[in-house]
Amino acid sequence: MFGWRARIGYISPTVMEVLPFEFYRFAPDGVGLVGMTCGIDDWRPDEFEKGLAQVKGAAGYLGSRNVDFIIHGGGPLVVARGKGYEETIVSEIESASGVPATTGVRAGMQALRHMKAQRIAIASCYPRGHNDALKNYLELFGFEVVRAEGTNMPFKDIQKQSPTEILAFTKDVLAASGPCDAVYLPCPQWQGAQAVEAIERETGVTAVAYTHANFFQAFRKLGIDEQIVGHGRLLASLAGKEAAQ
Repeated sequence: MFGWRARIGYISPTVMEVLPFEFYRFAPDGVGLVGMTCGIDDWRPDEFEKGLAQVKGAAGYLGSRNVDFIIHGGGPLVVARGKGYEETIVSEIESASGVPATTGVRAGMQALRHMKAQRIAIASCYPRGHNDALKNYLELFGFEVVRAEGTNMPFKDIQKQSPTEILAFTKDVLAASGPCDAVYLPCPQWQGAQAVEAIERETGVTAVAYTHANFFQAFRKLGIDEQIVGHGRLLASLAGKEAAQ
């Protein structure tokens, strides 16, 4: 039966197509996804504000559907508001829904810390401005970002880059980065999560994908800790870990 163990709510800035596909590739049996979209249409700041304006309402609705945890996706939207907004938006979601929550940026940083990664590279689909903003944001929290590069995809074409293309791009980024502890692949609409296992196998560097990081935090909070294999080191480390406080 759908969601008999847990139902995880997800608030997406835009369409949900790659994220559900990837989620059900690694989600344990009985864990379901309940998604809503805010329908943003571009990388523009006014579109970001349109998306953020809908978050409280979406959170309240997901709470009324009795989800067990809520994830807010869309790193650039949160980064654009400046340091500390990741905590503000999580607090707003939890207040509106009555259930625990996270946002993608916070989940990404928690996942990187969990993997003991301080010196990192970023390989993304973002335009340069959003890539630089994410780099600066992470550095405010003590991460050393040795390189940040994006493929500069048009907003409605992000999903078109294949895992094979993302693997090749990420390998080029790492080759130019020098030694680092991990590579972070943001954006749930990019097919980065499907490339993680190959990146780690071919480069030896831990790869943390946005979608993996989000649901890793949700699983830990919900006490879901079975072994997940074939999807990289982060999800493999879930087994035997206590639920996050």
